[in-house]
Amino acid sequence: MLAVTLIGPKDEMEYVANQMILLGGFQPLSLDLILGDRSLRSKVKTSTDNPYDELLSEMAYVWQAAGESLPEAHPVPVTKEQTYERMRAEVRKITEKLRLWAERKSSLQEEVDELKAILVCAEALIKNKMDPKELLDTQNLLMFFGKLSDENFKRLEESSQSVPMLVMKLYSWHHETWMLAFAIPEYKEGAEKLLDSVYFKGYSIDDVLKTISDNPAEALQKRIDNKIRAIEGLSKAAKDYLDKRRKELEKLYSSVYTMQRIYDLCKGRGEIGDIYVLSGWIPEDMLAQLKSLIEHQAPRTTVMIEEEKNLPYSEIRVPTYLRNLPLVRAFQHVVAMYSLPSYGEIDPSFFVAVTFCLFFGFMFGDVGHGLVLGLLAHLLQKKRKMSKSLGTVVKAAACSSVLFGFLYGSIFGFEDIIPAIWMSPMKDMGKMLSLSLVIGVSIVTIGMILNMILCYRQRDFGRMLFDGRGMAGLIFYLTAAWAIYAVMSHKPLPIPGWVVATLLCVLLTCIILRDLLARILLKERISSSANESGGLYLFEVFHNLLSFLSNTISFLRLAAFALNHVGLSLAVFMLSDMVTSLPGGLFAKIAILVIGNVVIIGLEGLIVFIQTLRLEYYEFFSKFYKGGGVSFKPVRWEKTGESVSRSQM
Repeated sequence: MLAVTLIGPKDEMEYVANQMILLGGFQPLSLDLILGDRSLRSKVKTSTDNPYDELLSEMAYVWQAAGESLPEAHPVPVTKEQTYERMRAEVRKITEKLRLWAERKSSLQEEVDELKAILVCAEALIKNKMDPKELLDTQNLLMFFGKLSDENFKRLEESSQSVPMLVMKLYSWHHETWMLAFAIPEYKEGAEKLLDSVYFKGYSIDDVLKTISDNPAEALQKRIDNKIRAIEGLSKAAKDYLDKRRKELEKLYSSVYTMQRIYDLCKGRGEIGDIYVLSGWIPEDMLAQLKSLIEHQAPRTTVMIEEEKNLPYSEIRVPTYLRNLPLVRAFQHVVAMYSLPSYGEIDPSFFVAVTFCLFFGFMFGDVGHGLVLGLLAHLLQKKRKMSKSLGTVVKAAACSSVLFGFLYGSIFGFEDIIPAIWMSPMKDMGKMLSLSLVIGVSIVTIGMILNMILCYRQRDFGRMLFDGRGMAGLIFYLTAAWAIYAVMSHKPLPIPGWVVATLLCVLLTCIILRDLLARILLKERISSSANESGGLYLFEVFHNLLSFLSNTISFLRLAAFALNHVGLSLAVFMLSDMVTSLPGGLFAKIAILVIGNVVIIGLEGLIVFIQTLRLEYYEFFSKFYKGGGVSFKPVRWEKTGESVSRSQM
């Protein structure tokens, strides 16, 4: 990753920003982190407001007035003559008439809602044989008509029970309640205060009911119909306007959207007069494209490159940009659940993709169960009930389960339908346990080799050679594993035992004296141990030695869960055989077999999935992986949607 700073005139910078959005490989970096000189920073203005947000909202009036949804925006090439002032004038010219129509339409709709409430009120009074006009002329009651939110109406009902006030609900619309309230004249002030406390919006019903004919319901309905026709006429006019100029308006909308995205990219930019300063991260392989763009399209713009070691502040964290094959990319999310790799660290996604499928298939090897699990993941992914990455991981694990099912000769727990290509877990139990330990030794060894590669990249040769997870620790681990295997299998060692014991002691001494050997032999100091006490380091060495044993033994769970899978299947078969002789035994047997297999796929599949994660995170990652990285999040054309970080380390 490279930190770049672009300095140039506004017209060129807007054009360059447009191209960088289309490339999708630029993550803005705050100028506060780049400009360490306070006097220089004080001269640079920072603008975070996006003026195109308002224009984008105004453009929405065009489709809102026509009753249509917004079109899908697409990237539009930005010319140097395309300024905010010109675009604002063009948008205002187009949307002024439509905005007036939309406002008039909204006003008419509110009038319709009010008339509908009055109609409900009039019909309720007539139904109770009360003349609305006579009610308005009464001197003994005060009448309040209007609306408030549904929640506030409930509060008003509760409060009105203890005061001389009658509340009547007319109807609800858009989470608002239209109501009618009556109170005695002596309680006028109290009623008004109570209504104000619930944000009651009152309307005058007097003028409407006094000007209508003797049949208020019919007259109100006519007025409502007239206003609805007016609303429909405005909608039709707006739709006709949109249909006539659709291509032109969609192009303008995309242009505004493009400029809005450009300014999103430029958030945090610096301005010195007409000069813009923009900083951010780009992948190394994008530098050639950027320089070519600047050279041919923005000759007055300067590009400054800052490498990681030359950044002005040490607290700036270089983002991680992962690049993997499509299948491996799904397992990046498995790694990210633990922690994203930091910049410069080894990306374990490929190793996780291979070992995850290996572990899961080894523990859950069954053709039928694997097929059902894969089909279920596919359906959930298709219905958007499962994310794409998780669905891919589960389907890959299911394929591994099917493969190991053929190797074990197991289909829905039956081991006599297809022959075992490799071995049967129950018949070859000892072989399963031995193979689990071999896999454990291999995975721990790979983890330590990756740690040595990382130390080599960081030029930390002291840890690479003498650390408990370096070369000394690796040789110690393999030698001890070889000796233990010889003792357990009663096979003689090709060399005398005292030579093996001496080698282990020498290696252990090297691990304990790691810092001293690094200073004497390599003339370097291991920085992280500068503040460590001798006792603390000895405890770390002791912990590493124990972890060799515990991490290796932990892989016995591979064989244990493979045997557990067979055992659960046998239990289901035994239970189904027990009910065969009962009335309706055939149906009960089928039901038990189906339910049992569902439980095995759901419950044991989940447990095996968790155990696979445990082997990855604790036994494998603990040997070389730290994580703590920050994902690379470039500004892209799409405003919404999931951005998958891809890394170049």
